[in-house]
Amino acid sequence: MSLDTEETSTPPSTPDPPAPSELALEEAKTTFEYQVQRLREIDSKAIEILKANLLIIGVFVTALSIIGQTELDISAFVNLHTAVGGLLLLISTALAGVTYNASNLRGGVDLAAIEQSLDETKGSHFEPTLVRSYGEWIEHNADVTAVNDSLITITILLVTDAFVYVVIGIAIGVSGIPTAVSLLAFVILTGVLSIASWAAYHMDHIGSNGPPDGSTFAGVRLSKGASRERGHAAFWEMVRPATAESVSISDREGETETKIGSNADDDSIASADRPDR
Repeated sequence: MSLDTEETSTPPSTPDPPAPSELALEEAKTTFEYQVQRLREIDSKAIEILKANLLIIGVFVTALSIIGQTELDISAFVNLHTAVGGLLLLISTALAGVTYNASNLRGGVDLAAIEQSLDETKGSHFEPTLVRSYGEWIEHNADVTAVNDSLITITILLVTDAFVYVVIGIAIGVSGIPTAVSLLAFVILTGVLSIASWAAYHMDHIGSNGPPDGSTFAGVRLSKGASRERGHAAFWEMVRPATAESVSISDREGETETKIGSNADDDSIASADRPDR
């Protein structure tokens, strides 16, 4: 006599969805990594422009020194257009160096944060504090990106305008047109380049198109960091001479941010334990 055993198959268990703090931390890491990549791209552009400009200036100076030893007359090519073009090239070279030096990223845990993660009494506060810290780092890096993007944009526009001025200046020198016509051409060219450069520089006005009821997050401007106005404010804050008080506050920011989460949670626990009156 045989007994048939009926096998029952249990459905596979579905994994629990990640906690909101885990999702926030993952998205924050992705945003932070892209900000680092974006600033590296801007720094690479600044270095390439700096190298190219220095090479052009070196070749130009060498050519002038060689021509100065000959009887060639190049006075026709020394006009207002070529002079302004050379000046813009020098300014763009200086701005390229400033752009590279302006990169000042912020992020990563310090010794105080590591000690907090190892402390059994404060370990539960580490993850929420880390998420909040990522938010602060992202906002700081957005300001740095806005400053660098403004500087590299101005640098590229100056290089473009410089070459246009030089090319037009060489054409005027070759054609030998009168001075009055050359001045009129300079005014017209300056007006056209000013309008075009202004429009290219302010191509950042597209804001968030999300619903106004707050059901979505506005997000961070990943490519430009922030608006031009915010970038300008961050730039003036960056170039302002640092006082002893501001340096002391900056040195304590890491320690203060590490304590934000634990203090906030401790306050909530204390308020919950306080009896109602």
